[in-house]
Amino acid sequence: MTRARGPLFLALAATASIATAPAGAQEVAWERELRGDIRNVLRNHYLRDLSSDSRSIDCLAERGDNCFGGDHEDWFCRRVFDCRTPAVRFQFVMELIGAADDGPDDPYVVAQAVYGLARVGRTLNAIDQARRCRAAEWWCDLVMGLALHRAGRSAQAGERYRSGLQGADPELACRLTDIRELLDGSDGDFYRRLPCPGPERTDFEERFWWLSDPLLSRPGNDRRTEHLTRRFELLLHERLRRAVYNRRTLPTYHIDVTRRGHPDSWRPRGRDLETWKSERGARYRFTPASLLGDGIEALRYELEASRWDEGFTPTEYGTVFEVPGQVGRFKDGDSLVLAVAADLDAVPFSAPPSRFIASGGPNGFFVDEGVPAADLSPSFATGVAAVPLLAAIEAFGRGGAVARMRQGVMPLDTGALVLSDPLLVDPLLPELPESRAEAVDGMLPQTRIGSTNEMVAYLEVYGLQDGQMMQVSLALEREGAGMLTRVVRSLSGRSADPAPTVTWTEPASGPTHPMALSLDVEALEDGNYDLKIEVTGPDGSVASTVRRFAVGGR
Repeated sequence: MTRARGPLFLALAATASIATAPAGAQEVAWERELRGDIRNVLRNHYLRDLSSDSRSIDCLAERGDNCFGGDHEDWFCRRVFDCRTPAVRFQFVMELIGAADDGPDDPYVVAQAVYGLARVGRTLNAIDQARRCRAAEWWCDLVMGLALHRAGRSAQAGERYRSGLQGADPELACRLTDIRELLDGSDGDFYRRLPCPGPERTDFEERFWWLSDPLLSRPGNDRRTEHLTRRFELLLHERLRRAVYNRRTLPTYHIDVTRRGHPDSWRPRGRDLETWKSERGARYRFTPASLLGDGIEALRYELEASRWDEGFTPTEYGTVFEVPGQVGRFKDGDSLVLAVAADLDAVPFSAPPSRFIASGGPNGFFVDEGVPAADLSPSFATGVAAVPLLAAIEAFGRGGAVARMRQGVMPLDTGALVLSDPLLVDPLLPELPESRAEAVDGMLPQTRIGSTNEMVAYLEVYGLQDGQMMQVSLALEREGAGMLTRVVRSLSGRSADPAPTVTWTEPASGPTHPMALSLDVEALEDGNYDLKIEVTGPDGSVASTVRRFAVGGR
């Protein structure tokens, strides 16, 4: 099924039941400090001493200590004896609700009440209070986005954030959408130079979140929604810390929360505490490990996040597995055809339902269709738009577990002479493939050669007429080691002497010329290699293609 994807994701029907603020509601002085009842509620909960015992024993989350109810401020609690009882925590909840009920038109009363309720896990109460918001409509949308996301309803939350940001104060919108803490190297340098508000920065952010969407087949983008929630919570957190402790949030804390979320682990380090978001709490790195400036063809992910990486663990699904795959590009007239396979045998699923997705950008070409195979190594070919694409297979198991294969794909060259990608094919097939369909049926689920002494590749040459002679050159190159010799055994039945580059001529069979190659790889050591193929036409035009593959391991 092919469909166009508009600028906004489809909202779930339940969103329609959430009330919105009346037209003409007040604007928001979002930079002002907290005052009045909500300030007193927060100070009373976080500052009062519940014990006369003077002994100081640090609360530690990894020991199971729970001071203020498991919220972000637990690491400030220095004595186990100060831990709030269930009755005291319930009193805090009721005081937050009471303050919000008394001031539904006060932006910061409602926001701090919703934020506090979400912190202590009362997410349904948080949604209910956000629904009662009567401040500026865009502010109420942001507050509802926070509540919905912390309740595990990220698709609806994303819609609320989009709506809220469209009407928000531009300076606040720039602060909430800022992604500089998530960028490395030249990407970060380039992004910092972009003015905000401005279309160039908006375009950069949209592209970044398109590539960072954890699952393309799910509505919305929960990683982006998590980012906006973290940024909005930091804004509210700054006011909370100044109201309660008369302290400002440290820049390092701001960076850590943006990258990994609020701290959920800590330990004493001299007179200070070392805090972090645990690897369990921020397990996955969904943002690309490659630089956006390197182009979509260089796209690379390192899904497992270390303590120092950007990270996020979804509440609505998981565990998340990254699986290898193989994608090959072919021509069919003016259209692009992708041959796609994924190695789902590595995940503990039993014949999982899978989806194939090709996305041409945040608002571009989009196709989502079922994978026509029931085994753990599905392979198929499908037509797509000839534009830069994200190509993915996503599989869903029981208990919320998911697996994904994702690659960046550029269109083929548009010259008079063009080569397809070499498609790696199962060397155990009885015959070399004679057509694209045979090659796709037998394509390897990933570009890794295991325990075999032979590699089979299939490719197509486009742009020649029947009978025209072409010269074909083939070489194998090890990563960082130059050209290799003594690895070519046969080329579609032709013998070849060992040489850095093997060259031969053959006539084209038509405008699309299929070619199958069999290479001896028994002598190759484990590592990464490039299969390089170059074709020269009778008029001197040259086309080339490369297939990166690995030998050994898994």
